[in-house]
Amino acid sequence: MSRAPLEARRRAQARTRRLRVGLILLVVGVVLALALLARTASPPSGRAPSGRAPGTPGGTVSGVARVLDGDTLDVAGTRVRLYGIDAPEHDQTCRRAGKTYACGQEAAASLRAFLGTRSVTCQRRDTDRYGRTVGVCRVNGTDVNGWMVAQGHALAYREYATDYVPQENAARAAKRGVHAGTYVNPADFRHEGAAAAPAPTASRRTTPYANCAQARAAGRTPVLRGEGGYNAKLDGDGDGRMCE
Repeated sequence: MSRAPLEARRRAQARTRRLRVGLILLVVGVVLALALLARTASPPSGRAPSGRAPGTPGGTVSGVARVLDGDTLDVAGTRVRLYGIDAPEHDQTCRRAGKTYACGQEAAASLRAFLGTRSVTCQRRDTDRYGRTVGVCRVNGTDVNGWMVAQGHALAYREYATDYVPQENAARAAKRGVHAGTYVNPADFRHEGAAAAPAPTASRRTTPYANCAQARAAGRTPVLRGEGGYNAKLDGDGDGRMCE
């Protein structure tokens, strides 16, 4: 047999093998590419539907809320500072009809009554310097932040947002909540008023507690700003409630 046909046949077989290998590699590459695409398109396990981990900016937290004060909630273990509003501090007082009343406690009580045991959903906007979630909370579709301002139990926190200025203007015109009398802006109270506020007569301690264990042993927790024994260093989130 001539060597020429034999060499031609070998070259043809080699080309066929190379084509088969190339085809196999192409198929494997396509399969791997599709698998990678499917993996990146699906949210990883444990992530929120938005693709963000629960509790990260832009995420949500839901559950029955525990009211800490007029603008702070505890929702499913996450402390949420209501975005864009500022309520009177827990120990703050205001004037109405010629009398002094605990407007800070009234704000918290009104928020507590409004929420009841209904589930709250809070959309995270930011995280404040104390590590708290700053968010807009809703219950049955109602904006809780806006409701507090509209009822006069909180002010629009203009230093950070103007979203709720219309609700504040309406509450002031209708003389609802704190607008029915006189009050100190909560921010001013925190910066100035609290330092000048007299301690309640029930609290005679003149020196700050060194630690929370000491305050608890005295049956005094939480210790409010302005009360005897209050130590700002033990008020980690600066909400005026030490060792809560």
